[in-house]
Order: sequence, then C-alpha cells, then structure tokens
Amino acid sequence: MARGEQLLRQWSILDLLSEGRKSRRALAEQLGVSLKTITRDIEALSLFPIAEEREGIDVFYQLLHGSAPRIRFEPEEVAALLLSKRTVLAALEGSPYAAAVASALAKVELLQRDRTDRDLRRLPEVFQSSFDMPRIRADLQERLLEAAIERRRVWIRYFTAERGAHSERVVEPFLIRLHPHGLDLVAYCLERRDFLSFHVNRIEALRVRDDTFDPAARAFDLDRFLATTFDGRRGDPVIDVCIRVKQPTAAWARDQFYHPTQELRELDDGVEIRFRSGAPEAIAARVLSLGPDCEVVEPEALARLVAQKAEAIAARYRDAASGPDPGPDLSGIGANTRREEGGAT
Repeated sequence: MARGEQLLRQWSILDLLSEGRKSRRALAEQLGVSLKTITRDIEALSLFPIAEEREGIDVFYQLLHGSAPRIRFEPEEVAALLLSKRTVLAALEGSPYAAAVASALAKVELLQRDRTDRDLRRLPEVFQSSFDMPRIRADLQERLLEAAIERRRVWIRYFTAERGAHSERVVEPFLIRLHPHGLDLVAYCLERRDFLSFHVNRIEALRVRDDTFDPAARAFDLDRFLATTFDGRRGDPVIDVCIRVKQPTAAWARDQFYHPTQELRELDDGVEIRFRSGAPEAIAARVLSLGPDCEVVEPEALARLVAQKAEAIAARYRDAASGPDPGPDLSGIGANTRREEGGAT
C-alpha cells in the first residue's frame, strides 16, 4: 500500500477520534480495513495522546485532553476545492510539488467527507477549467527553486527563440513564475545588467554556483516588471496602446484579459481597449488574433508592425492559392460561424 494512503487513513482516524470514543471494530468498518490494520495505525500514532481500553473482545480508543479542533468548510468551499483540484494538479504536473499538493488536497477532502455528498462530488465532471501548459523538466524546477531560495547565482545556456540564438550567461534568480503560457524564470542578468524573463523550457543547461547575491542590492520591482510583460513575453520599448474592436468580435473580445493596466471603454459599435506594456511583437500577435474587426489606433509604429505582419500572412496564402491544388472549399465557414454565434442565448 502506498505511504500516502496510510497517512490519509491515520489522519482520518485522528479526525474520527476527535468526535469521541470509538471502538476498533467501528473504525475498521468506517475505513474499510481490517482490525489488524487499525491496530498498526494506532501504534503509528503513538505520539498522540490516545487512551486504549479493552471491553470484551473489542478495544476502544479515545483521544485525551478533549477533542482536537476540527476544520470544517462550508458547502460552497468544498465545491470550490473539488472544482480547483483538477486544474491545480494539471498546472503542477511534472513539478516537484505535484505529489505534495495532491496529498494535501486529498487530506482536506477526506476531512470534509460528511459535507461532500454524492451530488457535490459530480462537480468536476460537469464543470471544468482549462490550464494547459507545456511539460517542464522537474530537475530544472528543483534546482532553480533551490537557487532562488538560497540566493545563489546560476549559470545557464539559453535558447532565444525570437533570434534563433544560443547564449551562455550568469543570472541571479529572483522569481519562478507560473502562468498560462508556461513557467518563467525572472532573473537579473549580469551580462545585460537588467532583469530578464527566461522560459524555463528553453534553458538547455543549468549549473547552480557557490557564490551568492544580495536581492536588496538590485531593487527589484515585481509590479513594474510585470507591467512591461505581455502574454509571457517581455521586450522594449514600453508603449501606450489603444485598440478598437468592432462588433461582432467585440462581443467576446471585451471579456478577454490583455494586461494588468488595461482600461475598457464601450463604444456604439464595439469597445476601446487601452493599456501600457512592452513586447510590441507579442501585442501585434494578439491584435492579429482578433481579426479584421480590430484596429490599432495608437501608436502608429504598432499599427505599421501589424500591417507588415498581416501583409506577410496574406502574401503567404496568396502564394498557396496560386498553386495547382486549391484544396477544399471553406468559403462558408465564416458565415456559418456567425449564424451559430447569433443564435446563441
């Protein structure tokens, strides 16, 4: 039997004894195990003040010094726990904390068993959220976390996808940040003399060094750093952005998250979105994802960047359309999609 199951069962015994005196037979029946298993579990809990008294062929146990305090969640809190369990575990899959979080959530859920009825347990089946992220090497995470906690410098070999270039550098790890686009290392780069964000999956090699660093000497401002990051990418310059999205795209574009500094203003035919951020390339990619109903109002340089990328995309598909095989006819897809959206309630 897995060690985690034993710990959960022993924790459950303590919880049951906090309700009052229980017989060994009653504990075995409630937990679905043998009498010998209960005896072994009680022996393993010898550090707790559990009194043992034999009556006939049965043994009774009682937790001394009064009942242990019991944590009880409201039904809404139990529902939130059940709903978040799958999402949290999916987000942490492959990390050194996945097993520990799974064990902790299982313990909390077990202790709320009297408030978790059968219908409530169906919640994860009928309500789900998506937090898809790439798999991340657990050994990298462990060493980065260790270095960040111990304030030790790290040598890395890194691949910069935008330039297709490999580089070696020494960094001071300040923060390992999990977000919907993956896992980032926020670190001070000694070569660039600035704080940079590194995708952990692009770290090809890593070595934790013996020398340490003083975080106070860098005056790191996390809020300011994140304000210059867009969709997990960071870059200069920082710009004031204004985009307008017309209907029907505005109907769902207004519900998206763009940036912590965003401000939305309703228009007669859509919505205006303003924010201040770095990473113009990432901003341009988001604008293009909104389609032809989206217009960059300012800055002009961003509008030109979007136009260049749109023209490059159009040229590629013009070249493909001029080939001998035009492929299937997809001309009705846009109209069908809009009719379906219009019919939704």
